[in-house]
Amino acid sequence: MAKAAKPATQATEAEEADAPPKKSKKKLILFITAVVLLMGGGAAAFLLLNPAPAPKRGGAASAEVARPEIPPKFIDLGQFTANLTREDQDRYLQVAISLKVTKPELEEKIKESKPEILHRVNMLLQSKRPSELSTFDGKEKLAQQIKAQVEYVLGLRKIAPVINSEQGAMPIETSASKSGITDVLFTSFIIQ
Repeated sequence: MAKAAKPATQATEAEEADAPPKKSKKKLILFITAVVLLMGGGAAAFLLLNPAPAPKRGGAASAEVARPEIPPKFIDLGQFTANLTREDQDRYLQVAISLKVTKPELEEKIKESKPEILHRVNMLLQSKRPSELSTFDGKEKLAQQIKAQVEYVLGLRKIAPVINSEQGAMPIETSASKSGITDVLFTSFIIQ
């Protein structure tokens, strides 16, 4: 009987050898995982490299998108030295002034009108008292008055602002977006 058992085991071994080997489930899982990762990576790359479409709004918003914002330009008016109006003793003001403009066409107009601008600024500075310019508010007021003088010379104001500080009226402020002159900057300010 022992002989009969041997041929049966040989027969089963022969059948197993003839049958194709079973594919391992590990290889199949690895293959599916690799495909899923490649597809996810491709989708992520597509989304990151393509910008999101701009939200559609009204006509004003689309006009802003179409026209890029122009960076401001700084125009140096130079350094001024002026005798201030006498209070207790002679005082001098030495100031360097620059203009911040947002409209590029103003740069050429300022260069063409520079002698008149310098004259009006000089006259304005000489009308000031040291006590008026010693405070932050006084300097801010002076900057607004210089801006008004420049706007008048450039034709952006119809009425000439007052120069003499004894007349007292503060110039009417215009919005920066209308005139294109956004700020008057004092890069140096010394009272001696």
